[in-house]
Amino acid sequence: MRVGCLIGSGRDCDVFEAGAGKVIRRAKDGRSLEREASVMRHARRGGFPAPEVYDADGPDILMERIDGPSLPDDAAAHPWRMSEHGALLGDLLTKLSAVRAPGWLPAACGGGKLLHLDLHPYNVLLTHDGPRVIDWANAGRGASAADVASTWLAVASFPLHDPALRRGRPLMLAAFLDRVDREAARPYLYMMAERRRTDRNADNAETAAIDRLLAREQPVNVP
Repeated sequence: MRVGCLIGSGRDCDVFEAGAGKVIRRAKDGRSLEREASVMRHARRGGFPAPEVYDADGPDILMERIDGPSLPDDAAAHPWRMSEHGALLGDLLTKLSAVRAPGWLPAACGGGKLLHLDLHPYNVLLTHDGPRVIDWANAGRGASAADVASTWLAVASFPLHDPALRRGRPLMLAAFLDRVDREAARPYLYMMAERRRTDRNADNAETAAIDRLLAREQPVNVP
């Protein structure tokens, strides 16, 4: 793969130019991203708006370049869209619930649906032809309600540095919950919270927000 200039860097991957309309996403720690590439291909074949993948080789994925803001970045410029973005998250999870998982994906819980397991606002980019959902590193197989619980926790706890966005968070969360089956997701909150707490990228403020949500909802664990 021809690697061009570095154009972006996240917690786990760097992104490089790779010619017209394409980028290379490279794992910083050298781990293979081939499984993640296969998941994106599978999701896209199922009609879900994952990025198009052209090739994958070890730590590199050659994929479409996605130009557009994340949901929080868009909301920073348009705070009145917080409810709209919350509804979009719910609609995306409903769409994903129609996609069966490939058998080779590890099971996160009982069930056979494709789960993103990190579908938070920063992983949804808004393009001229609709949203794209990125970062499928945590994808698994299981019950769609578990994915809803994961996003529920994320919306309630993801970092927001803009005071206007912090004030708008309840609107985003309410709109999200209006679009999903809250009661089906509730039993998975503890399971998904434990996954999040053990994530090395979760900070103290995020885990405290998760604890407040659990105290408020008092979910019963999945039997």
